[in-house]
This record gives sequence, structure tokens and C-alpha cells, in this order.
Amino acid sequence: MTQAISEAIDFHSALGIALRKVCEFTGWKFGEAWIPKTNINVLEYSPAWYGVSPELEKFRTLSEKFAFSLGVGIPGRVWESKHPEWIQDVSSTSAEICQRHQVVKEVGFKAGVGIPIINRNEVLAVLVFFMFEAYEEDRRLVEIISTVAIQLGSLIQHKQAEEALRSSVATNRALINALPDLLLRINKEGYFVNFKAAKNESLIIPDNNFVGKHLCEVLSSEIALPAMACIEQALATGEIQIFESQAYVDNLLRYYEFRIVVSAENEVMAIVRDITETKLFLELLQQQERQLKAILNNIPGSAWLKDSESRYIAVNEPLLRLFNKKLEDVIGRTDYDLFPADLAQKCIDDDREVLATGQRKYFEEFSLASDGSEVWFETIKTPIYNENNEIIGTTGIAYDITERKRIERDTFNALKKERELSELKSRFVTMTSHEFRTPLATILSSAELLEYYSHKWSDEKKLNHLYKIQSAVNHMTSLLNDVLLIGKAEAGKLEFNPQPFDLIIFCSSLVEELQISTTKHQIIFQAQEQRLLLRLDEKLLRHILTNLLSNAIKYSPQGGVIHFDLIPRTDEVIFVIQDEGIGIPKSEQEQLFNSFHRASNVGIISGTGLGLAIVKKSVDLHRGKIVVDSEVNVGTTFTVTIPLNN
Repeated sequence: MTQAISEAIDFHSALGIALRKVCEFTGWKFGEAWIPKTNINVLEYSPAWYGVSPELEKFRTLSEKFAFSLGVGIPGRVWESKHPEWIQDVSSTSAEICQRHQVVKEVGFKAGVGIPIINRNEVLAVLVFFMFEAYEEDRRLVEIISTVAIQLGSLIQHKQAEEALRSSVATNRALINALPDLLLRINKEGYFVNFKAAKNESLIIPDNNFVGKHLCEVLSSEIALPAMACIEQALATGEIQIFESQAYVDNLLRYYEFRIVVSAENEVMAIVRDITETKLFLELLQQQERQLKAILNNIPGSAWLKDSESRYIAVNEPLLRLFNKKLEDVIGRTDYDLFPADLAQKCIDDDREVLATGQRKYFEEFSLASDGSEVWFETIKTPIYNENNEIIGTTGIAYDITERKRIERDTFNALKKERELSELKSRFVTMTSHEFRTPLATILSSAELLEYYSHKWSDEKKLNHLYKIQSAVNHMTSLLNDVLLIGKAEAGKLEFNPQPFDLIIFCSSLVEELQISTTKHQIIFQAQEQRLLLRLDEKLLRHILTNLLSNAIKYSPQGGVIHFDLIPRTDEVIFVIQDEGIGIPKSEQEQLFNSFHRASNVGIISGTGLGLAIVKKSVDLHRGKIVVDSEVNVGTTFTVTIPLNN
């Protein structure tokens, strides 16, 4: 057996010989081998096997589908214990004892034995044998086979080593032969020991008669001297040394790369590669890159190139300046690395659309410059095709249209303002024609009556008509004052002039004046203080409170109680005016403070729609705020809050 194994060509052949010899010596009918696959910690089926009849080929084929982990099945338990295992009748055992129980039973195997092949306490293989009869354990036979297995361990491991060495040598030879480079063995003194010629003809060595010669005898000093320096450095440090050189071959300048690698004691391997084509390609690439850069930088806008993954591969200077980035901060990155997530996602989505459709995409978009200002672009994105007409990326140009957008916005705002002014004029004309008609009619009527009938009237009746004329004139004057006041406020010429005064006295006096004008309403004024000296604009505050209280009276036609509360606080003062009037529809409350706007439920109650606009302007000048809470047919509450730090 030893002689036969030593003559085997490889590891599995040696196992096959061992299986056959054991079966012939012991009379067992079938033998197989299981090999540890240590990287996945299982036993795999070896191609080596032996059977007394061809019918056992089926059993071998079915067994190839199995693999045994440590401690599982006969092979796995022998692998784990490193001791033989004998089973008198495998067919009568459970599937837990013998995983191939069903297959074994179909073939008709009975007795089975597993033997480890061990070398230096390592299981190289597990041999498993079967016979067709149930058979009690024969310890003498097991000892004989185990002894043979121990002897086989070193032989089989030797075969493994030989096989690995042959494989390694063959691999190395194949790799060396596959290299297109010139390989030179050089000793530490600089003499050529051996070589392998390069596959191309652009040789830096003029002929093959240089073995035994010195570097300086074969190569020019421009190459030999740096080569010697690299040889000394490589032998001293053990590190790879690389240098490039050039030489004329057949009157053409060629470029070479030398890699000096320590290959043995006091010897190096010089790997010489012709890099002329690479050099020329790089020069061409650099030239094209310079041309591309020049083209990009002369585009009157931000320009870029992206690959199919939306990574930037080229950008121009205007784009870098716009976003205050350096070239190295952009190249190789995506929009997710450069912009906020929502903007980056839109850019990526646009790229994907162009890549998917192969169509140009035009659109307007905005971004934020480094100073946080809004910048608008008109962007064109186009697919990039390779020589096979395949889309490999996108290119884009973005023109700054911020100024155009500003002009458009200013024009739009001007037109909007003009429309608003036109609507305002229309509402003004409508209001004045309506509101002035009644007092003018009163004046005209009273004047005509006085003209024709005053000589017949008593002094009291004359005075009554004079009072009507005066009242109508005062009403018209009030209307004109409101119009002038809102005009001054719209023009930004309404002055804010705070002066200290007693707010309690001011409000009490205002309530007394307004209470005289109505007999149906009761104005209840409440304040938490007896005196309250504050610094506010008295004139603007009069506009605020007079209009709110007058509206509470006007829009409560059935009368009722009007609550006026003054609530002072540390840093602000609050005025709350609550009525029980007609209320304001929810849908119209947002337009409540627009000039000339009146709620749809006012009916025949006269008014200009300027009062609340004046209130809002006056509150704004105090840097305060006004809030309305209203429900139709229930009432309205206005809350004015004015800060005291103005």
C-alpha cells in the first residue's frame, strides 16, 4: 500500500488506492473518503472511492449531495473524536445516527466503520467502509486498519504538499509567462543573473547577450545609475522601489517603468514595463481635460458633467464661485454632498429623467448662494452618449436669471399694485358717491327750505335745519378726514409721536363723549387702576378706540351693552372691546382690515370701510397687534395689545 500510494499522482488518487487496498485486505464491499473543508467547517465527499460492483455507483452519486458538520453522522463523529467508530447494522439505526439511513437501507448495506487518517493530530480524511452483512465489531481488524491509517497520514499529507507545490509552481509559471513585461534578475553588485524577455518588441535591452554583464555595460547611465540606487534601497529596506525612464528604440522615444523587488538574498527582480502608450494616452487625456476645462470655463454660465450615478466629473469656475466650493470638494461627489436634501433630491430626479428618456430637459430652479440669498437659474440638462450610442451620464448648463426674475417680480408687483390702486379708486368712488349723497341731499334740502320758507318759520325750526346742515357738513368732513388719514398711512407718512398721558382719564373721557351719541347702548368701561401714566401716541390711540367703540355702537342696531376693558401689564397694555351686534362672517374676517372693505351682512348700515383700516395702521405704528373674535348674530370682540417699550 505504501509503495502504491507513493506512486500516486495526487492526493485523491492516493486516497483511492488506500480505499481499494483496505477493501481487498478486509473484505469490505465499499469504501469512501470525506475531506475536511476547514474554511466552512464541514466534511465534503472526495472523488476517491472503491466498490466491488458497478451498481454501487448510484450510492456514491447520492452521497455526493451530503456534507457533514463536526459531530454529525459517522464521518462527523469520527472527525470530532479522532477515533474509529463501528456500527454493527447501519440499516437498523435511526436517521439521527446515520443521516444516510434511507440510502444505505436501499442499497442493502449493514455493517459500517469509520476510520480517521491523522497526521500531527490533524484529521486529513475520514475513511468509511460498508459491507452487506451485519457484523460485530472486530477490534483486531479496527486496530490493523487504524495502524495502517496512521502510517498513511504522513504519506497522504506529503501528497497534499506535493500537489499544492505543483499547483503553486504551475500558477507562478503561468503568471510569469502571462506577464508582458521584461523580467531581470540582478544581484546586489548590479550584474544580470537571468531574464525573461518581454512579449513586445520595444525592448530597452538591445539583445539577449547581457547575462553576466553589469548594468552600466548594457544600459545608458540615465537608466543604470537610478537602477543601482533603487537596487541598494530595495535590499536595505525590503520595500519595492519604482522609477521611470525613457530611451530611444528604433529612433522612437519610449517610456519605461522599473519596479525593483527583493527576490532572494542579495538579489532583486527588476520588472520593466513599456508604458509609452499609457504615457501618450495620459498626455492626450490631460490635453483633452485642458481643452474641456477651457470650454467649460468660457461658457457664460455654470456648467458641469456627471456620470450615470450623478457624480460630478467636471465643473467650471463659475459654478465653483457661485457655491464657494473648491474643485476637490465637488469632483466625485453628488448633489446630496453639496446641497440641502430637498434640493439635492430634485437635482437627482432630473438627472434620472434625462438618463431614462434620453431627452433634453429645460426648467427654471432656484438655489441658495453661500450668503443665503436666493439665486434663480435657467437650466438645460442633456444626456451624454459614448461611441456605442449608450447614455453614460449628463451634462448641464445653468444661466443665472436672478436679475430677470427680480425684474419680473417687480413688474408683477407693480401691476398687482396698480390693479389694487385701480380697485381702491373704484371702491373710493363708489363709497364717496354713496356716503356723500345723503349728507349733500340733507344740506340741499335744508338750504332750499330755508330759502323759501324761513320767513314763515320760527327761530327754533330754522335752527333745526341749520343744525342738520352743520351735522351733514361735519359728517362729510369726517369722511374726508378718514380718506386723507388712510392715504397718509398708505404713503407711510402717518407719524408716530408718543407722549406721556393718563390713559384712565383719556379712556373715561372718550367713553363719555361716545355715550352722549347713543341712548340705546350702554358703554361699560372697566380698568384695574385709578390712574395709569403711559407713553403712547394719543392721536393714534384716539383713532383706534373711537373707531372700535363707534363700530360697536353702529353694528349693534338693537342696542345692548358694550364692554370696554383696559388691562395693564408689565410690558404691554391690552384693550378689549366687546359688543352684542350683528357679528362678522368667518369667511370675511381676513379682509376685515382692508381699505373700503365692508362685511356682506351690514345691510343698510352706512359706513366707508376705512375705520378698521385706520385702526390697523395705528396699531402697527405702535408695533402692537389686533385680534378679532366674532360670530354672526352673537357679537364681536376686538383685542388690541400695545407694547410699552416703544
